[in-house]
Formats: sequence, structure tokens, C-alpha cells
Amino acid sequence: MTRIFIKDVIELHNAHCLTGDNAHYLLSVLRMRDGEQLDVVDGTGCVYHAFVSAAGKDQCIVTPVGRQEGTHEPNARIILYQSVSKGERMDLTIQKSVELGVHKIVPVISDRCVVKLDGKSGKSDRWQKIALEAARQSGRDIVPVVTEPVRFAQAVKNAGAGLKIIPWEEARGVTLHDVLTERGEAESVISVFIGPEGGFDQKELDYAIEHGCEIITLGKRILRTETAGMMLLSVLMYQLECLDI
Repeated sequence: MTRIFIKDVIELHNAHCLTGDNAHYLLSVLRMRDGEQLDVVDGTGCVYHAFVSAAGKDQCIVTPVGRQEGTHEPNARIILYQSVSKGERMDLTIQKSVELGVHKIVPVISDRCVVKLDGKSGKSDRWQKIALEAARQSGRDIVPVVTEPVRFAQAVKNAGAGLKIIPWEEARGVTLHDVLTERGEAESVISVFIGPEGGFDQKELDYAIEHGCEIITLGKRILRTETAGMMLLSVLMYQLECLDI
């Protein structure tokens, strides 16, 4: 089912006019016509089943006829602190993380990052559009926010309370399953830190441990930065469902 996100608040059976990017997406990209169905997520996060009508050149009407019961979102909010990687690698990480259910993505500048950002917002704007497209495609009830890049130390401080996880290629013994089962309780916020191509510096790891981060292993093989986040999110979602979180 086609899904769009709007900032306005809508109500059942009340027609709503779409213009701008959403109208372009429905009319020019998907070529939707009168009578076709879609889901509309409004500014409050409610998901409505709706019909398209009065489809024109640059605007159309959607009329909500039913509301989605339940949610497609995981109970735990998973925040991905992803060290910035080159070009398409970062794009892929954002796209797949949104599909897997991440709540928010924070690009991180760590010591060994090879990408140098100039502080402009262009990258973040592009990444947010990728998140929007992935949320549409995967039937999310929210569009995860992709923030402006932050330094590693600030990211660790911002993570605050909740479970904080850092996979490290030299870690031994402690797995994600171990950390989750030892807690023995549901975590409402889980922060995941993924290192750059060269991995985290020892000083960064020491700093993270001092601030309550759990160092875990992802197994016997070393994963690329764009693979590690997706692998960990996939296993995390599975574990959370098994623990009924």
C-alpha cells in the first residue's frame, strides 16, 4: 500500500488537499488516479486509509475512510549513532536502518572517519530524504530523523540513559544476547554506536565505557561499517521480539 507523510492533522471522512512534494509523488511518480487507495500518516502519527480523488496536474484530494489499528513501530526506540562513511555506504546504511525499524539516526564524526564534512546542511538534507523514501517503502508509522553530524564524545553524552551498545572487532565473550538477558527488563531506549572503516580509537572506547556503554562482539568476522549496523539492528529486533519487549 502506498504511504505518505503529512504535517497537517486530518480527520476521518474529511477531505484534505495535497500539493507540493506529496502531490508530485502521487501524481507524477506513482501516477495515481481517482479511486486508488493509499495510507496517510498525519502530523500526530495517526495512520489513515484513504482514497484519492480530484487528481489534477499538481494537486489532489485524499479522503480518510478508516484508521489503522495498532502500530508498525517497535516498542523500544533504537537510536543509531553511525560514524560517517563514504558516499553510497552512508546512504545505504540510512536506507536499510529505516527499513529495519530504527527510531533516529545520528551521524557521528569519530577520530578515524575518512569523510570530512564542511558543516553545511546539504548532507543531512539528502540523508533525510533517503529516510523519508525508506519510511514510505517499508510502511513505517514515522519518518526517523537524521540529525546533523556530531562529534563522538558529544554523541556519547547525548545518548543519556538507557542501554548503550558498541560492537568492537576485538571484543570477546560478551554478545548482544548476553547484554539483553542480563538486564532482565525492557529497555525503552537503546543506543547503538557503529565505528568508521578504521574502527574506534582505544581512547574513544575508554571514554564510552566510562559513560556506561557496553562493549560487545558481533562474532568471529570483521564487518564493514555499513554492514555492522544493519547486522546489529536485525539481531536486536529479533532479540527484542523474543523477549517480548
